[in-house]
Amino acid sequence: MAITLDDLPDDLLIYAIAILSVPDILFLRQTCTRFNALTRLEIIWINAFKFNILSKDYPCPVDDTDFEQRTCHAYRLATRWLADSPLIPVSQTSFNGSPAQEIKFIPGCQNKQKCSEWSPKGELFVGVTLNADPESDVSVVVTLSRPQTIVLLHLDGNGSLRQIQDIDVGFRPVSMTGDIISFSDDVSKTLIYNWKTEERAYLEGGDMPNYHCNHVVFAPNTVVVVCINTFSVYAMPPLLRQINTAIMTNCFDWFDRTSATPTSLLIFSEMYRPQTLEPNLFQLCSLASVPPTLLFEGLSRHRVLSHVNMVLGKRGTVSPPVFPGSLNPTAQVRIRELCSNAPKNWTALNYDEELERIALGSRYGEVTITQL
Repeated sequence: MAITLDDLPDDLLIYAIAILSVPDILFLRQTCTRFNALTRLEIIWINAFKFNILSKDYPCPVDDTDFEQRTCHAYRLATRWLADSPLIPVSQTSFNGSPAQEIKFIPGCQNKQKCSEWSPKGELFVGVTLNADPESDVSVVVTLSRPQTIVLLHLDGNGSLRQIQDIDVGFRPVSMTGDIISFSDDVSKTLIYNWKTEERAYLEGGDMPNYHCNHVVFAPNTVVVVCINTFSVYAMPPLLRQINTAIMTNCFDWFDRTSATPTSLLIFSEMYRPQTLEPNLFQLCSLASVPPTLLFEGLSRHRVLSHVNMVLGKRGTVSPPVFPGSLNPTAQVRIRELCSNAPKNWTALNYDEELERIALGSRYGEVTITQL
C-alpha cells in the first residue's frame, strides 16, 4: 500500500515540506485544510529559507521578520534574475522634488509619505554620507558650505532626523561604518576618525596625481582606498594619530567609475567612441587577498552617465551587468537591460539589492523608484 503525504505525522511532514521548492509549498497549501495550516507554520518557512535561499546564497531582505514573505520574495527575485526572459520591472513610482545629485535608500517605515526634513537654514549641502551600520547612533553625515562644517545626524525609528553634533577636521567625509568615519583631503591623505573618542589615524597616499578619493572600504583587517586611477590597501590601523603607508598600491590607466563593497571592487573603463563603437570594460576584483585578484571582466556597449554612479550588489548584481555568482551560474558576465532613459537626464542612482529596488533622479527633480 502506497504511503501519501497525508499519511505522515506532522513532525515528518514539517521536515518533508521544508525541502520542497517555494512554488511547491504554496501549491501544497491549496490542496487541503491540513496542508493549509501546516504551510503557515513559521518553522516551515524558517527551514525553507535555509534550504531555498541561504544555501544558494540568494540576496534577501535581512530585516524582514516574516519568514514566509522573506523566502517568497527572495525566491521570486532570484528566479527572475536567473531566467533568460527579459527582466521587466514589476512597478515604477515617480514623484517630483528638487533636482537630485545623490539618492540613498535608508531604513524607514513602509509608507510613501515624507517622514522627515532637516534644513541647515540657508546653508548649502556639499555632501551627504550614510552610515553602513543602520544601528549606529549616527545615521547621516552632512557636509555644509560653512566652511566645510560637518554635521552628524541621527535617524530614529519614526523617520525623524536629529542633530547630534558638529565636527571640524578639515577633510571631506567619504564613508562611515559604526563610529568610524573616513575623510580625505583629496591631496595625499585619508583620515580614519572615531567621532565618539576623537581617536584618529592617517593613511598616506604618497605623491600621486589625481588623488581625489572615491571610496574608502573597511574590509576584514584592511582598509581599501579607491582614487581616480589607483586603489591602495592598508592594514587596519590603531587610532593613535600615526601616519600609515599602504601595503600595496595598484595603478590603472584610468577609472571612469568604481563601486566597492567590503569584499569586491568593480571598475568601469569607458572606451566608447561613436565612430568605432568600441565596447566598454567592466572588471570585478576580489578584495579578499593582497593584492586584489581579478575575478571577472566583461564588455558592454552601454555607457555610464557622467553624473551617475555604479552600484555593486553583494551578490554581484549591478545595473546592467550581472557577474558570475549565485544569480548567474555561467562563467560569463550577463547584460540585463532593466529600463531606458530616452531624455538622457538621469543624474543620480541608488540600488537596494536585497529588496531589488532602483532609485533614479533626473536633473529636473523627478525621482523614479523601480521595483524589479
